[in-house]
Order: sequence, then C-alpha cells, then structure tokens
Amino acid sequence: EMAATVDYLFGYEATAQVIDDWMFEDLSRAYLLDPKVQDFLQEKNPWALRSMAERLIEAVDRGLWETPDPETVSALKEIYLRNESVLESR
Repeated sequence: EMAATVDYLFGYEATAQVIDDWMFEDLSRAYLLDPKVQDFLQEKNPWALRSMAERLIEAVDRGLWETPDPETVSALKEIYLRNESVLESR
C-alpha cells in the first residue's frame, strides 16, 4: 500500500499536475527517510522500498518534483543503491 501511494502521487502529478513539491518531500521523509520505516521496509519488502525510491527519483528526473531538497534527493539515491546491494545478495 505504501508503494502504491507513491505511484498514485507520481501519477497524479504526471497526468493532472495537481501535486505540490511539499507532498513529495513529506512523503519521502515519512516513508523512506524515517529510519524505523526504512528498516521495516528493508526487512519485510525490499522490493517496495526500491520501487518507492526509484519512483521518487524519477519524479525529480522528469521535473515533476520541481525543486526538491538536494539532501533529500541524495538520501533517496543512497537508499536506492544500498537497497540494490541487498536485493542482489538475496
């Protein structure tokens, strides 16, 4: 459900341009940058964690998330790369 929420947010912005940057930022902080949530996702569903990080990075790359905090983007990329290592070792 968490990954679906990220997909919906992305989709709404891609199609209707109704999402403000703060929504991407707050969702990133709550779902991926919170250490407890991140650990939970990494343990229970690392594929969802990868999907969420990838989708948020794509939002930046496509200009949907117009002015992201550079530290947030850097943290999302770090999460994605670290997660890839975990998935490859499985």
